[in-house]
Amino acid sequence: MDGAIVINGYLDGESFREPAEMISESARDLGIGMTTLMNTDLAFPVGDSEALRKRLGDVDFVIFWDKDVMLAKNIELCDIPVFNCSECIRICDDKSLTHMVLEEWGIPSIRTVVSPMSFGRPIGKWVRSVKEYIGYPMVVKDCFGSFGQQVRMVSGDEDLSKEAELATPRIFQEYIDCSGEDLRLEVVGGSVVAAVKRRAKEGDFRSNASNGGMMSPYTPTEQEAMLAVEAANAVQADFAGVDILQTEKGPVVCEVNSNAHIKNLLNATGIDVSRHILGYISDFLR
Repeated sequence: MDGAIVINGYLDGESFREPAEMISESARDLGIGMTTLMNTDLAFPVGDSEALRKRLGDVDFVIFWDKDVMLAKNIELCDIPVFNCSECIRICDDKSLTHMVLEEWGIPSIRTVVSPMSFGRPIGKWVRSVKEYIGYPMVVKDCFGSFGQQVRMVSGDEDLSKEAELATPRIFQEYIDCSGEDLRLEVVGGSVVAAVKRRAKEGDFRSNASNGGMMSPYTPTEQEAMLAVEAANAVQADFAGVDILQTEKGPVVCEVNSNAHIKNLLNATGIDVSRHILGYISDFLR
């Protein structure tokens, strides 16, 4: 069996290369041929299977570790299995769409207001209405972003007025006080294969390891594990990192990541998620 993993040619930081390196190493151990390609290596006409095969070779599957939704879709049009699928990537990449899909599936998440389409113009007076539904403090997230970037705390009218001057699509969410802690559950093929508790560094409310947060192994409850699996199913994920907040009313989903950073999980738990991903794909294609 042979496969390819696609990463982004414009993001060359270590954190973007590590998952591909882990998957390639695990593939060698499992006897699976694996080629790493950049999205910039894969320019070909829409639906042209012959042109794609000249670039990919005779692969059986593609692991898509990027957010280039159109490229993922084009590979699918050429009848090559893509993990995760383009629809999963599209849903997870847009935080507003993620929460709408979770709501559609009846999955507990955070109270969310989506900014209007403003065609690149500041959202102005509209932003005042958010306070009525969310109240202070609230968390604002750009719809497109990773590693906890483009996430802001809005504590009052002055902070909210700054949001009025921006045009970026974003979501406004109720702030849930979890003492700077959340859970990351990695789901592969409908099962939780690894989990950590993340704790924000002092003075920050974001628990992402890339922002200095600390991770420790965690054993999820049955309810938390079921919630993570349901969230992954809702976004059509073969594998996903599901972020969960523990509240007085029970666990709620904060985000679903279609290509979560698996090196941090390995460092915290000793569990190599890449082996689970490749094992799932191998079983799926048999």
